[in-house]
Amino acid sequence: MTNRSTIATVFVGQSLVTIVAAVVWLMAAGSFSGLAALAGGGIAILPGAYFAIKVFSVPADAPLKMLANAFYKGEALKFVITVVLFIIALQWFADNFLPLVTTYIAALLVYWLALRVGAGIQR
Repeated sequence: MTNRSTIATVFVGQSLVTIVAAVVWLMAAGSFSGLAALAGGGIAILPGAYFAIKVFSVPADAPLKMLANAFYKGEALKFVITVVLFIIALQWFADNFLPLVTTYIAALLVYWLALRVGAGIQR
């Protein structure tokens, strides 16, 4: 699995988990819970997308220092974006924290699982 196909797998997997979780929460607890689940998945997906774009914007043959800078700056801003999105989401979905956080965690698990499986294939 190439790096780009691993990234595509992560985003497709996270999107599917987010949609399934949103439908489950919608059916179980109502529309606002479904929206909270969508927000939780989005909080996992959007910062990851930013990070991938930032890191892959640097050419593969660039100096190591340039690659490292893109990685560290991307990771730092990914963290900031995540915090800001959670602050915004909690203002809208304070009463629906459980769907928000469980879907966020489920989407992050897809990320870690895909990276683990991808790393295992490349050995």
